[in-house]
Amino acid sequence: MKDINASYGFENGDAIIKQLKSNLSLLLKNEINKMIQKNTGLKVVGKVSRHHSDVLALTFYADLPEMIVLKINEIITQHLVNHKFKVSKPDIKIFINATVGCSKSSNKNLIVYAEKALHIAKTNFEMFVFFDSNFYKNESSHNNLIEIIKYNIESNKVEPYFQAIVCNTEEQTVKYEALMRLFDQEGNILLPGAFLDKAKSYRLYVQLMQILINKVFDIIILHKIHVNINLEYNDIINPLISDIILLRLQKADIGKYLTIEILESERIRNFDVINEFIHKVNEYQVGIAIDDFGTGFSNYEYILKLNVDYLKIDGSLIQKVNEEIYMNLIKSIVMFCGKQNIKTVAEYVSDVKIQRYVKSLGIDYSQGYYIQKPVSIEQILGERSEG
Repeated sequence: MKDINASYGFENGDAIIKQLKSNLSLLLKNEINKMIQKNTGLKVVGKVSRHHSDVLALTFYADLPEMIVLKINEIITQHLVNHKFKVSKPDIKIFINATVGCSKSSNKNLIVYAEKALHIAKTNFEMFVFFDSNFYKNESSHNNLIEIIKYNIESNKVEPYFQAIVCNTEEQTVKYEALMRLFDQEGNILLPGAFLDKAKSYRLYVQLMQILINKVFDIIILHKIHVNINLEYNDIINPLISDIILLRLQKADIGKYLTIEILESERIRNFDVINEFIHKVNEYQVGIAIDDFGTGFSNYEYILKLNVDYLKIDGSLIQKVNEEIYMNLIKSIVMFCGKQNIKTVAEYVSDVKIQRYVKSLGIDYSQGYYIQKPVSIEQILGERSEG
């Protein structure tokens, strides 16, 4: 909203918020309530309100499962992608994007928990974050969350979930990105937005990564699927993590099934160290990707300093691919990568409209909820056997 207020004035900014509230109310009445009743059989009471500033609250008085929450987010996201909001003086129509933070609880502080999810989404450049507020009951110490993290480490419960990456020319899945998931004692899933920062501050993150990496390697060896693993700069320079990767590569001839994604949003302070790591894993035919390109300090010189095979275009750009300025920026990225023989991947492909833009721009691969949501290895194997 800061950009809109600066470009069109505060009156237009307020007008757009009113339009958004009206549109959400109509979506709630005409689409969301019908979807909930169709999938759950429940007639759910919901309301839209302006929480503060440019933050709107959509509240449901029911214990909705996460699947339904995700469907609600899809409906809202698809609507925003296609809807033009009216601006007067000048008399034009514009597109907007929204970041969504979501939580569920019987606690009166529900809105506080949703605000926390929204803050996590904005901090991590994500379009949507959902977590169960039960993990945040004790705000003074978060002991419950720490106990859950320790439970996952001690019980080896850390699991990779896999999101498909499709080749846009062959129109089939060619690899999967491994994403970390934790579980509480009742089997409920925790997404990284709920636990990652806390795991790092309590120095438990490395142990989580060690379990995740070993499980990913075990799955690759057993099922021969191509998997991408995310590594931050601090992961690569930490021998407790990098040595596991190198050791597993030495023991099994599976490097051709592995791609390592280096987070572009994490500032690299020593390119020599990263290139040394890349050189070592390249000996085992491991692919290298730059993740989140388009955020933070993105520049082409950064890419030229590293020997990479793939560049993943950040979802914040892909979500705006229908806007000319962002389309031109994405075109320049694709053209640059083509000349450097680097394959491109579009992240956060959330609907068919975005996927059509992505394919028309010549982006090699697509990933996002429109392609597939993250699922367990058992679900992937089940889909394979059915296919």
